[in-house]
Amino acid sequence: MREEQLIPQVLMPKVILKAGDLSRTVAEVTRDEECLRAVQRLSLLLRRIVSNGKRRLVVFWPLDPQFQAIERVVLERKLEGWFERQIKGGWRVEVHLLSVGKGGDFALCRAEMERIIHKLCIRFPFAQFGHLVGFGDSPLVSLLFLEGIRRFADRYVSIYWNDAEIHMEPTVADPPAETWLKQVQNFIIEHDYKAALEMLQDLEETKEKEAASHLLQMMIDRLNFAMEEALGHWHEAVRRIGTNRVLEETKHILQSLVSDDIKRRDLARIVELYRHLDMYLDAGNTVAFLVRFYRAREAVLYYLLQHAQTVPGNVMIEKKSTIYEVIEWLEEKYDQWEVDGYYGAYFYLKSLNVANALQVRNRSFIGHARSGINEKKLWHSYYGTDSVTMEKAKRRFIMDTSLLFRDLGVRWDENIMDVNRFLLQFISQLAKERKEAYEMGAR
Repeated sequence: MREEQLIPQVLMPKVILKAGDLSRTVAEVTRDEECLRAVQRLSLLLRRIVSNGKRRLVVFWPLDPQFQAIERVVLERKLEGWFERQIKGGWRVEVHLLSVGKGGDFALCRAEMERIIHKLCIRFPFAQFGHLVGFGDSPLVSLLFLEGIRRFADRYVSIYWNDAEIHMEPTVADPPAETWLKQVQNFIIEHDYKAALEMLQDLEETKEKEAASHLLQMMIDRLNFAMEEALGHWHEAVRRIGTNRVLEETKHILQSLVSDDIKRRDLARIVELYRHLDMYLDAGNTVAFLVRFYRAREAVLYYLLQHAQTVPGNVMIEKKSTIYEVIEWLEEKYDQWEVDGYYGAYFYLKSLNVANALQVRNRSFIGHARSGINEKKLWHSYYGTDSVTMEKAKRRFIMDTSLLFRDLGVRWDENIMDVNRFLLQFISQLAKERKEAYEMGAR
């Protein structure tokens, strides 16, 4: 069933720069004259666009790459609220931030745009997407337009406008052939690293191909918690192509996950579980998300029992029939001052948000019953109401996780997503070099 007749998408004209704290950044962005003029024009334009069902607007906004992961989440939430207040008319706004590299380097931006548009294409398989012409910076507009045609084909519409009327020009294009590059990119975007690795096997052996294979195998090992093997593949990849910021961050993470320091290792495993949850959120894999979410809650629980105790030494974990009995045991230890501190994490474990979400798991075929899993029910259960979009409920999960991490003394990051973006760029460059070598040979 068609959900929307048309989903407009627009590119904002200016890069969001850091201006102190987030509140000041948002204030400067929302007071910027160029941005205000763009939103005013957009508000008038949207009144002329008829959309069946829910009115949804997708906003792409260039961003300074200095922002941290959790800052991006907060910015998206604040900018969506500001947009909806400005344009009115019952439009639900989705803001997607695109990191633009220094000196006009759009490689990172291109990889992120490919990922976002791929997800939109899957989420809305019947809707038309309307590119609002006349907004945004020319190089990024070209990237957005070409990627839109590539993904949506004949579902992509260009919307031209003036003060009096609008004109919609459908894209006349056949769906592009499934090239080798597109197939590999799709597998990486969906975090299917094993399938992407299989696709690499047909390439001739070069150090770049070997490095890509090791990086993909590293990600496969990470998802299986084979961290020593993952670290080995990291070393093999870096030996061939060198390192960079993302790979250095990944090395530090993997070293923490195999550390001899038990507390450091246990905390690193909690953070890694939540990175997996972030990945499954991105992939829309609700079953895998719930399986990992149960384990993540369990890991936080045992971390408190082991490392928040007031008397140093190893805690003998008693065997309980259910996780709820273990939580009661932890409560008793807090009451008796045998465990102290980390109160944010403690109340996170007991929160209704977490309990309601995991009840969806418990009543499903992966828990103690045979019911299916309804993604909307999951996120509305977590948020506490169904009067919210799933995207905003998922963002609440990320915000809650960030608060949990703050209490545990670590920070939220997007390392798996960062590695994914790096792989998309690296595979694109590998395909380009492969094509150039073929053309040179043909001459």
